[in-house]
Amino acid sequence: MQSAITARLWLTVALLGILPPALGAPQTVILYGDDDYAPYSYVENGVFKGMYVDILRLAATSMPDYRLELQPRPWKRGLDALEKGQVFGLFPPGRKTERPYVRPYSATLYRESVVLFCHDAVMRTQRTHFPTDFAGLTIGVNTGFLLSEKLMAPARQGVLRLEAAKGNEANLKKLALRRIDCYASDRGAARHTARQLHGELAGYGFELREVLELSSETTHIAYSARNTPAYKTDFIDKMNAALLAMRHNGQLARIEGVYLH
Repeated sequence: MQSAITARLWLTVALLGILPPALGAPQTVILYGDDDYAPYSYVENGVFKGMYVDILRLAATSMPDYRLELQPRPWKRGLDALEKGQVFGLFPPGRKTERPYVRPYSATLYRESVVLFCHDAVMRTQRTHFPTDFAGLTIGVNTGFLLSEKLMAPARQGVLRLEAAKGNEANLKKLALRRIDCYASDRGAARHTARQLHGELAGYGFELREVLELSSETTHIAYSARNTPAYKTDFIDKMNAALLAMRHNGQLARIEGVYLH
């Protein structure tokens, strides 16, 4: 009698959708990732790769209850799917107050920094204070890149000029050719592209020179507030625990070193 009651109880639990994943096959969880954000997450020859991809795949190895599937998406499409609740999570946004459709954010993946790179000719004049020492200069930015107020405010005031181009490669070439005076970009992304273009940029007598840091923010997995499967809390807790353990034991630092140093 007791075994029959227990069996009926577990059947009821399963039908209610709260059966712990460990009691059955691993639960598949899909996360979208930016498909064009090297070296962090990008598609190359049909393969999804990058620093964040490696981090999440390694974290998933300590979560046997789940089978993690990472799918590349154009960033704007990924955000739209997240807002509509069509996807469980998206990486790697920073925390934005204008995204109320995110709840919650994961533990920190990394801290990205937006820095200013300038041509050597521009830096023959001492420039240490931003924006006053950079008045009158043209600063390149990436099309669609969310700019910090530290850049936008002086641009609105006419202190300096912002000029957009599509991506790191276009902007670095413009900087090498002195078509712009400086370039504001994520440090890791710009350095990664500069390494790929080393031969071409060296032909212009140009080396990437970082002048100052404009801003920084932590990056995360953003979970959709509108996508609430039964396993959501459990998955988030276990993913956060895995990321924190990897930070503590040095695994995150080793992955960062592969891509950023």
